[in-house]
Amino acid sequence: MGSIVDVARLAGVSPATASRVLSGSSHAVSQATRSRVEAAAEELDFVPNALARGLLKSRAPIVGVIVHDITDPYFSEIVRGIEDQAEASGYLVITSSSDRIPAREESYVRLLRGMRAAAVLFAGSGIRDEAFEERVARHLTAMERYGAAVVHLSPSARGPALVGVDNVAAMAEVVRALAALGHRRIGYVGGPEWLYVAADRERGYRNALAEAGIEMEPQLLVRASFDQAGGADAAERLLRADPRLTAIACANDLQALGVLDRLAQLGVSVPDELSVTGFDDIPGASRTTPSLSTVHLPLRDLGRSGFQQAEKILAGRRPHRRLLAHELVLRRSTSKPRRAARVAAEMPTELVAP
Repeated sequence: MGSIVDVARLAGVSPATASRVLSGSSHAVSQATRSRVEAAAEELDFVPNALARGLLKSRAPIVGVIVHDITDPYFSEIVRGIEDQAEASGYLVITSSSDRIPAREESYVRLLRGMRAAAVLFAGSGIRDEAFEERVARHLTAMERYGAAVVHLSPSARGPALVGVDNVAAMAEVVRALAALGHRRIGYVGGPEWLYVAADRERGYRNALAEAGIEMEPQLLVRASFDQAGGADAAERLLRADPRLTAIACANDLQALGVLDRLAQLGVSVPDELSVTGFDDIPGASRTTPSLSTVHLPLRDLGRSGFQQAEKILAGRRPHRRLLAHELVLRRSTSKPRRAARVAAEMPTELVAP
């Protein structure tokens, strides 16, 4: 592979002119000259040093995406949307999983700042930790000072997501639908209380109960990790607390999958004995047994829109907060309460509250 000097010699131009053409500079160059330089670069298999070029422009063509867990289908779909949009604009996407560990997330932000990344997109919920938030804010402010874009796709200490969904309204819609089916004893599997998105979805649950005139019973709200293990454990805790439950609403689909698995192990029929709902509509939610009722979020569009907002910021334009539409999708995991009495009578004794 040749150097920029080799490209310039083959094209019959100065190295400075070759650099202007291959760096995308706005400096005026005739079309004939541009064509000769591009042809020479292709013949010599020359690839410009994107990082060095970015440093000359104060920022590198790198987009950092910070997720909580890239193996979670929720995050992988969002990242695919970001990649779709970023690749077309010539940016490299670097995705990092924080595992919801504040120190790890701060480390990623610091590294992106050191690389002078053009943008950082936070796909996961903000972590409610004041000291951590202050440290990250310093890095983000420094990045914004050199012209980088910072975009949140979920609520954070900086406020609502720049591109996101109304988590409060969406969860309230789930609970209203369960109440409309006739459910009055609705358990809730919430997320970790130190995540902003978990607090929003829990607020939706509480609001809808109040609207329906259903008393909020503390033992029917269990917080768990945002994964299948958390859902499975929460299902047992809820059934111990009240075997008369007729429905369980979950703060995300992975929790709901864990609930379905544990109920199947216990011999509890869904939806005959218990209705179950999720949130997010991750790939595969429609293929569970029974298929999962959930809130559909346009996850790829969320990623695409997030990068589009970053591009606006990079172009010096002011972005406007955008809420994407959600849709409640009722599938086979929900129905009218039909056999709750049998559930209470036949629940495994080890799960029945004394």
